[in-house]
Amino acid sequence: MNKSRTNTADTGEVAESGVYVDSSPPIHFGSVATERLAELEIENSRLHRLVAELLIKNQQLRKPD
Repeated sequence: MNKSRTNTADTGEVAESGVYVDSSPPIHFGSVATERLAELEIENSRLHRLVAELLIKNQQLRKPD
């Protein structure tokens, strides 16, 4: 690789074709972080459903009879 074409972030290099190649190691999460992420995703989807239900209820209450 041509060192003069190294990316300024120093985490990868620009290949001869001009395409950035990330040479940083992949991120691995521990099982605790993975479980926490799954819990947060479930909570996020629950909150999204709750907001959607409240928006529908609000529209129904504002609708003239």
